[in-house]
Amino acid sequence: MCKNIESNNEVPIDETETATTNDTSKMSITEEQKNIVRSTAPILKENGKEITSIFYKHMFAAHPELLNLFNQTNQKIGTQPLALANTVYFAAENIDHLHVLIPQIKLIAHKHRALIVLPEHYPIVGKYLLLAIKEFLGEKATEEILDAWAAAYNIIAKIFIDLEQQLYDELGPDERDKGFVPLTIIKKENIASGPIVALTLERRDGGKMHNYHPGQYITFRIKKDGSFHNRHYSLLEPFDGKTYRIAIKDEIDQEPKGIVSNEIIDNYKEGDTILTSFPAGTFALIQDAKHHLFIAGGIGITPLSSLILELHKKNQIKSATLIHCVPTKEHAAFSNELKSILPENQYLLFCQGEKLGKDDLQKFLTPDTHVYICSSIPFMNKLEDYLAECNHPSSQIHTEVFQPSLSVLKNAVKDQATTKAL
Repeated sequence: MCKNIESNNEVPIDETETATTNDTSKMSITEEQKNIVRSTAPILKENGKEITSIFYKHMFAAHPELLNLFNQTNQKIGTQPLALANTVYFAAENIDHLHVLIPQIKLIAHKHRALIVLPEHYPIVGKYLLLAIKEFLGEKATEEILDAWAAAYNIIAKIFIDLEQQLYDELGPDERDKGFVPLTIIKKENIASGPIVALTLERRDGGKMHNYHPGQYITFRIKKDGSFHNRHYSLLEPFDGKTYRIAIKDEIDQEPKGIVSNEIIDNYKEGDTILTSFPAGTFALIQDAKHHLFIAGGIGITPLSSLILELHKKNQIKSATLIHCVPTKEHAAFSNELKSILPENQYLLFCQGEKLGKDDLQKFLTPDTHVYICSSIPFMNKLEDYLAECNHPSSQIHTEVFQPSLSVLKNAVKDQATTKAL
């Protein structure tokens, strides 16, 4: 079992929190219990966010140290409870064939490893999730229902624990690498309006800088107002063997304002260290794709730039087209570099007032095109609608969003709750 180097991630487990995941004799579920779990799916679809909001509220009250693992902004605005509700809902609907959820499970497992979620956290989650179900259902929460969900949770938790252990093992034998390590900011530069600031980091404690595939991210942890806050930042370019480079946009023009991004831009300088967990993430190039269409909205260029530079490195840049939508040309990060390597007419910049429409996309779509999108949620939804109108296969559309990915699923749990997690 891997241990984090920071005591702030050590969570005390009391004897009342061992009812799930710790007893291997309970790692099974009967057909009757599966039927009970499936029968609750409509309740989850209608009320899942309320149940998970109750869960987070009670868990954080009992274990405030767990706030160090979560994006508190996502808790306050409700995207994290919605993401968890969707996870639970789809698990209920697919309890007979959980393997169909493996892509989503892998995505979450990478986030968990990046945040240093450990096996001993799962009994706590199980306890408070069952309590939330019991509280919401009231008298309808029979012993049979709660036992069925305890059995289902044990199965799902075991899948996550095993997969996350594999991800920790991939980091090698150095236990330091399985937590947050201090990296030094060796370069900080303004690269576009916003402002957008790029940081280059290296490790100076003699340890290893781990390789990554383009599309992955690193995770920063900072301490502010007595709490730890974590954020994921996409790596900008293929690994050079010694440094990581990311870009951050100042988030002063939105509510709630960015905690981590603004703190780093305002108060971190070259020579400072910042706690970082090593690269994670499942967003990646489709290796056998014959054509790649990249669509970025503003700072959404960050994960896509790494994929484009990887194609250039492999002498496959002719297969790439980039559409970047920004308020002004000055907001277009990396425009000079990307324009210089992309073929003529395969770098398109849309500024405010220039509308990107279905016809613009249609010009670059072929049956072999894989589309990669990173943008705001409303813009991403509009693009997906355009692509559907173009009859482009959804299996060839790949998205990266800067909020819990399972919170943006369509035709899933209703986005409504009266309880607030925080």
